[in-house]
Amino acid sequence: MPQTNGDRRTSRARTAAARLTGTALALSLVLLTGCSGGSDDGDDKGDAEKSAGPGGGTGSAVAYDGPRLPGFAAKPAWSLPAAGGDAGPGVLDLGGTLLFARDASGAYLGDFDDSDVFSHPNKWESTGPDYGEVRDPNRVLHISEAPQPLTLEFRDAKTGEVRRSLKATTDSVTLTTWHDGARAVAVGTTGTTGSDGLTAAKTTSTAALYDAGGRELGETPLPRTPDRGLYYAGALTEGYRVEAVDRTVRLTPVDGGTARTVSCAGDDATCEYDPKTGLMSTGQRRAVAPPVLGGHYVGFEDPDIRGYDMTRITLHDLATGKQVWSSADAEIPPGVKVYDNDDDASPKPMPEAEELSLLRVTDGKVLVAWKATLPSDGDAWIHAWYDLRTGALTESYEATESVLFAPSGDLAAEDVPLVTYQYTGTRVWRLPDGEELWAQEDGSGETPLDPLRFTADGSVLYGLAGREGDAQTGLAVDPRTREVLAKDLPVDHVPTVDEPTGYGHVSTAVGFFAFPPAS
Repeated sequence: MPQTNGDRRTSRARTAAARLTGTALALSLVLLTGCSGGSDDGDDKGDAEKSAGPGGGTGSAVAYDGPRLPGFAAKPAWSLPAAGGDAGPGVLDLGGTLLFARDASGAYLGDFDDSDVFSHPNKWESTGPDYGEVRDPNRVLHISEAPQPLTLEFRDAKTGEVRRSLKATTDSVTLTTWHDGARAVAVGTTGTTGSDGLTAAKTTSTAALYDAGGRELGETPLPRTPDRGLYYAGALTEGYRVEAVDRTVRLTPVDGGTARTVSCAGDDATCEYDPKTGLMSTGQRRAVAPPVLGGHYVGFEDPDIRGYDMTRITLHDLATGKQVWSSADAEIPPGVKVYDNDDDASPKPMPEAEELSLLRVTDGKVLVAWKATLPSDGDAWIHAWYDLRTGALTESYEATESVLFAPSGDLAAEDVPLVTYQYTGTRVWRLPDGEELWAQEDGSGETPLDPLRFTADGSVLYGLAGREGDAQTGLAVDPRTREVLAKDLPVDHVPTVDEPTGYGHVSTAVGFFAFPPAS
């Protein structure tokens, strides 16, 4: 599937407050905006453009006095003033377009700390980001308990020009994905019909989806159970509504078409979707995958084979429903320990650890992470590429549980796993052959680097450096040579990268700044 900048994959999904996972752009939404979620407002758009400052930013350009950011020009192409308080303007990166929101007074909404929403689902207010914590690109621009009038500005990532302005009365503005991984925004609100004295009060939610140009893609109702908080029951991913059905989920296309049900085979199999991470998993999380990736949807099998509950993952074509790949038929890559069974009547070799995950589908291949050994024997993982047409194993190499992929497609770095007792640092390897370029070794005394994102061309890797218990600071390295390009960066100056344009942007207490890629 098309990958987003800073795309992270993990066989055991990290908390949404810490990481944005792949299809991890998939979000639970509790939304509505009237008939279509919003309305064009030509007058408002004109006002915004008339007041455009240098480079297209609204109002007077804000001077940047922060550190030089490797991989980007020294001066920003455009800027916006601070939202007030300690928070910079909030933004959703739609890929070539940056989405901002202004309230009824005309002030920009501040940078939303969506970790508050995911960690505490009933917390509605944004207190601004904690700059001492790891932050990923925003998934939430606005959440409120009651719908509020907002003006959404779709700005050109290069120039800051307002491409389209949209008025909406909404209690939620969130990032999601459309077909083929294209970024989109879901706008909506929640309405409650009071009791008539006999029937219970009813809460309904509807989301209207818009593409990066501000064009409406579709509208869909979403279920909600108020006692479960905001992010929990309904979700949107790749243009599909994800709903719990019995022991698995149903995928319903927002723009019409055939709904698909994720298979969950096995006497006691249970397949659950976590809207906070955008991932599905079987019991005990032995198999993990996004429900939709690269034009396919997944399935799970938990058959009892000679006394062993062997977890398997399948891939099915979204258009036809036909199964195109199964881990049951896949060649187990070298390095994955198999059951030691001398019984000649036994089935084909089976992995001893029984843990695997689907990481990505791209260029007609699927990337699978296999747990190499039982936990008692170590924490090694093997990544294997399989051709979806032939099923052949084409590449395999030792890798890690959690991975950060470069948008350039030729590099990957070890990410911090969900559960870790002592993270000793990252390592970087080439794709697709897995050739290691460098690694931080345990016991070397190096400061561990937690990678956050690559620049669009893969020339710079940004991350947070610091030992456990210490304050972390931003660090930039050359991912191919491990040369340190910048250190001691304030955390809020670690740029988010707009992949289509290569521009980097930061939102600080001073303002919002967009930087062209270095020439």
